Amino acid sequence: MLREAFEYLTTPCPPLARRFGYLSEMVALGARHRRQRRTWAPHVAACHRFIDQAMQRVEPGGRALVAGSGLLIEIPLETLTARFDEVVLADVLHSRTVRRRAAALPNVRLVEMDVSGALAPLAAALDTGGRLPTDFEPPIPDGGPFRFAVSCNLLSQLPLLPLEAVERRAPATTEAERTAFALRMVHGHLCWLSAIAERAALFTDIDASWMHGGTVTEVEDSTWGLALPAPDMSWLWDIAPAPEQDRRQDLRHSVGGWFDVRTVTSVLPPC
Repeated sequence: MLREAFEYLTTPCPPLARRFGYLSEMVALGARHRRQRRTWAPHVAACHRFIDQAMQRVEPGGRALVAGSGLLIEIPLETLTARFDEVVLADVLHSRTVRRRAAALPNVRLVEMDVSGALAPLAAALDTGGRLPTDFEPPIPDGGPFRFAVSCNLLSQLPLLPLEAVERRAPATTEAERTAFALRMVHGHLCWLSAIAERAALFTDIDASWMHGGTVTEVEDSTWGLALPAPDMSWLWDIAPAPEQDRRQDLRHSVGGWFDVRTVTSVLPPC
């Protein structure tokens, strides 16, 4: 607990990220990874394999973007820096550990950004009592086009903390409004990815299974109703064995990876 408290108090954090709980979430994720490092190892290895195979599909050199770089748990950073001239790590905040790793690699640049583009308009709507925004765009980092981009276990997570803020600040918001807002976030992220780089890849959890004694008791969809095509790679992630999140049940995620996001957006409504 002392380590987590120190990280929370000393991590540089933009006001919006702190307001929506991203700092607390990052600290908690790091603590969970330390507790479950061995259990997570197959998932982490699969993420590294996926990114390695995805980036082999583009010519070396140029610029690469990692969207949702987080704590770099799932990112083979040194492999990326060896293949591309510049690697941009984009996330709403960066821990001190990530900053130290990036500082040791001359072709890594950190960018603090809301990759959904939704947080500022949502904050304004919650402050004024307005309707949830549905007209927003993710920003594009400075520096020109990217040869390669990868979204790292981000798609399913994008609406979670914003919707928690809606529940706290605007509980009367209808389910239809919440769903439309969430779908705008995830669909907009896919469109942004497909436009921001010559080739963009994506991996994300597809569903979450609660298990007791090896038997699945409940399955929850994680794609917000989007009908995604079959992934190019898939694997299981035992994210929270009991009693990590539930005293009696294990939580397992199914993860899918697509080497080209355009194969995903081609079956969805137009961007």
